[in-house]
Amino acid sequence: MKTPLLTLAILALTLHFVSAQHVRISGLLMDSTASKPVEFATVALLKDGKITEGVTADAKGRFTFTKVVPGVYIVQASLLGYTTKTFGPVHADKEDVELGIIKLASAAQNLKEVTVSEQKALFEERSDRMVYNAEKDISIKGGDATDVLKKIPSIAVDIEGNVQLRGSGNIKVLINNKPSNVVARSVSEALKQIPADIIKQVEVITSPSAKYDAEGTAGIINIITKKNTLKGTNGSISPNFGQWNNWPNASISHRNKGLTLSANGGFSNWKNKRYMQQLRTFTNADTVTNQDQLQWIRGRGRNVYGSFNADWDIDSLNRVGTGINYYNGINTNYFDITFDETSLGVSRQYFQRDMRRTYDWQGATVNFDYTRLFKKPKKELTLLMMYSFEGEDSDYDSDLQNRSNAVYYREKSYNISNNKEGTIQLDFTNPLDSISTLETGTKTIFRKILSDYRISSAIDGSDDFHDMPEQANVFDYAQQVTSAYLVYNRTPKKKWGINLGARYEHTFIQANFLNGTASFSNNYGNLIPSVSLSRSLKKNQQVRVSYTQRIQRPQFFYLNPYVNQADSKNQYGGNPYLKPELTHSVEANYSVSIKQTSINASFFLRQTNNAIESISTVDSAGVLKQIFQNVAQNSAYGLNLSANTKIMKQWSVNGSLNLFYNVLESAELKTRNADWMYRINLNSTIDFGKGIKAQLFGFYNSPRVNLQGSYGGFGFYNIVLQKEVLKKKGTIGFGYDNPFNQRIRWKNDFVGPNFVQTQDVAMYRRGWRLNLKYEFGQVSGNQRQKKRISNDDKKAGEGNN
Repeated sequence: MKTPLLTLAILALTLHFVSAQHVRISGLLMDSTASKPVEFATVALLKDGKITEGVTADAKGRFTFTKVVPGVYIVQASLLGYTTKTFGPVHADKEDVELGIIKLASAAQNLKEVTVSEQKALFEERSDRMVYNAEKDISIKGGDATDVLKKIPSIAVDIEGNVQLRGSGNIKVLINNKPSNVVARSVSEALKQIPADIIKQVEVITSPSAKYDAEGTAGIINIITKKNTLKGTNGSISPNFGQWNNWPNASISHRNKGLTLSANGGFSNWKNKRYMQQLRTFTNADTVTNQDQLQWIRGRGRNVYGSFNADWDIDSLNRVGTGINYYNGINTNYFDITFDETSLGVSRQYFQRDMRRTYDWQGATVNFDYTRLFKKPKKELTLLMMYSFEGEDSDYDSDLQNRSNAVYYREKSYNISNNKEGTIQLDFTNPLDSISTLETGTKTIFRKILSDYRISSAIDGSDDFHDMPEQANVFDYAQQVTSAYLVYNRTPKKKWGINLGARYEHTFIQANFLNGTASFSNNYGNLIPSVSLSRSLKKNQQVRVSYTQRIQRPQFFYLNPYVNQADSKNQYGGNPYLKPELTHSVEANYSVSIKQTSINASFFLRQTNNAIESISTVDSAGVLKQIFQNVAQNSAYGLNLSANTKIMKQWSVNGSLNLFYNVLESAELKTRNADWMYRINLNSTIDFGKGIKAQLFGFYNSPRVNLQGSYGGFGFYNIVLQKEVLKKKGTIGFGYDNPFNQRIRWKNDFVGPNFVQTQDVAMYRRGWRLNLKYEFGQVSGNQRQKKRISNDDKKAGEGNN
């Protein structure tokens, strides 16, 4: 009996001794100016320069280290928007230590309480991306996302909204780190639905790491919208008007303790006007035929969008969030076409065509996410789920008239399609030490596409339409992508940092047709490596070298076999048999800051195998068909130079030059096309004081090559004046686009085995815009950031209008 009692006694003494060797260190974080708690800050306990333990402050700013071995420590507190505060030394002996109130200063002020009025730079270079702070740019207000992307040095946007990054249209556009069905269907259409006034930043990632989906021919463009993370109720109203576009929008947010509710929405109606004269010469059986087609196009569109999000901080370590985004739009183009075909000086065919082409769509995205933090700083587990669906109707009707203006043929068509997508994703971030992190995760995406199209005609020009079953089809397409990744990141202060990763993706495809075309299936796996080396040098210099290999899968716009033949002489359609592209990308980046000037230089080399190109052919009847095919190798190498400077305190200027050589080759078509291309940007802002600012912006895109020819170059410029009113809660701005040019004109040239074609195009773009905004609510508080799903593995369509 003595032995058990003795054992228990020794155990009790041991536990008492061990517990006596641990003490508690606690404190309270407060905002240095607002006298309020700083919520959810990360607090680390350091000994000899190394982190021994970490915790997260609660909603009242309180933090506690419960089991601290006696010793001398440093306490470090950090949170986005605040200057990191180091406190100590803290002597932890035999008794608990209460540090009391620790005040954190806002990052916008220094320790001497001198207000820093310098605004965030318009462009920022970070270790893995370039950031454009759109909210600081007054010249984009009243426009849409297209106007925003035009300002970014390495991005080119044509008049119809098609986007290229360093000469390649093979990009992925994300909105708040998430995909959108409307973006996957057509980038140009998606950008028209996003008002510039709600965009906070645009991130351009040209060498994505392995933690991103395997998108990568040119890179990722991530559009981040404004979110009100301040306590209380806040919001804004922006009734914007313009000659070509009206964009009224509003947002509201309410945050109380750990719950945040936010909503935003808006409406737009836009119009455009342009004309194109197309001259085509083709040969058939040694007979040369000339076609002259002149068309005037008037376009109108209406778009509605809205979102609602709810985030709940259950406690300092657990958070859940949910949200829904809804969009609805209808765009219609009206064509007035005159066509004349001659051979040997004799008119072979003449008609006038009145045509209407409409795209009508609506869709929504629902997401749920859960985040689990740990006491160890930066250690995090996230579960992300998303479901999105979209329905689209595209249709046209066309009337042909002879020289006597009598209708002799009518045709109409509709294409009903829907796209469903579900995603589940799990990510885990584990810091190995103060400078090293290991990230791993897995993800599965399920996609389902259905397209049903019909065509009917009335050959006598009456209302008696008859179906054309030989030109109808139902296309059913299913895709599943399962992936896993591992990324190691090490960022020492005075040595080379490294980001090393690998990602494996496996794709399963099944496609079926109703009209008897043989169904097909395919599955393949890809191992995607990525490596990046970076280092900060003396005198505010930084260098980065990276390599990544990526794939790009074609999405709905490229796959849908529906052939749009609204214009009987110019038809286009998708190809369900397309395979993914594979890209190798190398980049070297150098940046330096010298007083009020920052300079960035990027050198890049990119090669895409199995590249998807739009290939045009002309048949014996003179009908041109554009179908996407895997027929080319696309290579580009060049440099991007950008600089930001302050000529004087009130006058800032930034500009850029993007210069590269693009080579497109097709062994199958025995075609090669190559040339130098460039883009020049210039942006200048003057602050006159008393809330008055002016900004001048302009760019020029040189002609760009494609596999069968080139697209013409064009320029754009605008000027904006803005005045703050109502004690800085409101702004009034007036802008004018292209004040000295009514139209923007360019010329496109195409060449095929049996044809030569030239297009002279002009779009009316001179116009005014009036931008109004009023903000209301409180202006205090911070919020924890969270992850979002970003399905960035698909090649998105560029759109056709």
